Amino acid sequence: MTRRRLATRLGLSGAALGMVAGLVQALAGYGIPEWTGNKLATGALGLLTLALSALAGLAALRQRDPGLSVLSRALCALGLIGPGLLCLTTVGRLWYIPAILLTTAGLLTIESWRATVTALRQDWTRVLLTVLALCQLLMVASGPALLMVVGALSAVALATAAWRRSASRRTVYSLVALGTIPFAALGWTAVVPVLLAVIAASVAPHNSGALTNSGS
Repeated sequence: MTRRRLATRLGLSGAALGMVAGLVQALAGYGIPEWTGNKLATGALGLLTLALSALAGLAALRQRDPGLSVLSRALCALGLIGPGLLCLTTVGRLWYIPAILLTTAGLLTIESWRATVTALRQDWTRVLLTVLALCQLLMVASGPALLMVVGALSAVALATAAWRRSASRRTVYSLVALGTIPFAALGWTAVVPVLLAVIAASVAPHNSGALTNSGS
């Protein structure tokens, strides 16, 4: 079995089990708190887990493409490892096996660590915006339902600003604003969401320039 095929199988298995865990959390998490992390917003957390599991499944399928660039393969790895670790905070013990499967699949997706590090250094603005998006998901994982929804949508907007290579400068600025301002407004008392917005706004000009210069 090839490395990519193994990563695909592990990733899809982890994503499938993750969706089952998300459904259990959404539908019955309140009845088995010792298995689902003793969460309050079980419905919202279950839906978030389902969405992240679907993202991991797409990343597992995408990484099979032999024509992917080093940076795109690193993004697939992040799409597997990110949900694999984040959902430990959303469904508790039910996520132990999916976490192992998705993290292993993500590590197998990286074919050359040296080339990956070089690519990440060259495209550091996209990497930073993606990390900020993951930070938002982590911050809202156990919060109120409204904050979770806004945080999740904000994370999607930031990730889109980071990786939509054909985006114009105006589009990048708009996506960064959508990905930070509503979340900062809801969580301003925690300071961190506001700091995240400042960092993202300072990175946006660099990222939009990279997008414009790429010509793609």
